[in-house]
Amino acid sequence: MDIFLQQIMNGAVIGSTYAVVAVGFALVFIVLRVVNFAHPEIFMLGMFSGLWTALHISDNLAVVLVAGAIGAGLGGLVLERVVIRPLHGRNMLMTLLATLGVSIILQNGMAIITGPDPVPYPTIIPNMSVPLGPVSLTARQLVNFAACAILLITASYYVRGTKYGRATRAVAERPDVAAAFGVNVSLISLITVVFASLMAGIAAVSVGLLYGSAWAFVGLLYGLKAFIILLVAGNRYFEGVVFVAIALGIIEALITGYVSSGMRDVVTFTLLIGVLYFRPNGVFGSYNA
Repeated sequence: MDIFLQQIMNGAVIGSTYAVVAVGFALVFIVLRVVNFAHPEIFMLGMFSGLWTALHISDNLAVVLVAGAIGAGLGGLVLERVVIRPLHGRNMLMTLLATLGVSIILQNGMAIITGPDPVPYPTIIPNMSVPLGPVSLTARQLVNFAACAILLITASYYVRGTKYGRATRAVAERPDVAAAFGVNVSLISLITVVFASLMAGIAAVSVGLLYGSAWAFVGLLYGLKAFIILLVAGNRYFEGVVFVAIALGIIEALITGYVSSGMRDVVTFTLLIGVLYFRPNGVFGSYNA
């Protein structure tokens, strides 16, 4: 039983990161109706921004997290103004291909700068074990989970409890009606992309600290799974995306612990595809259904 609970906790830590990236995907999609395939590389930019700051400016945890957020936020700002906004309102495929192109450029550009192999992250958080009843987590896992949980709570409050969040929900439901009632749709779109990028940057730094490395192609893993989580959950309910992400992390951890790490992705993707077969609009529904 202790091993089972340990795998549940490990999976929750992994799933919380998936949730942050998937929520970023969802926010951009429901507001702009854009599949932003460059979002995982914004995540990667945040990871390397934190790494550069830790190596050259300060290895204080708060400073490194803020640096990751700033790096990713600036990347999201440039992406929205230069790529997404000029193509907004045209065929969705054009924006999808454009952001995919940006993703490839960022991946390979960072690989040229840092090399194709993972780069070590400074040891800012000691890799000590913290007992939690019958299970234990490392200090790095706790920081990662706490950072992601705070981000998700912040996102929930932003969407439901702030002026711009309510405007975001209005644009998600009916952008034409929202514009008619005075909502600045372009501003909301920019804020949404930057906000999702800030979240991704902080999560990316916590992942870099957790695994002790940064990698130019890290977005491939998190981006693909986050996108599929969005498809399975649907984009109508924030909590639905988080639930599916946490569930995916737990399933992966259980398969790794009880079956084989090599079977992890095979089983999880099979399950996700099976869900989409029966619920093509997502388990919790979608705005574009």
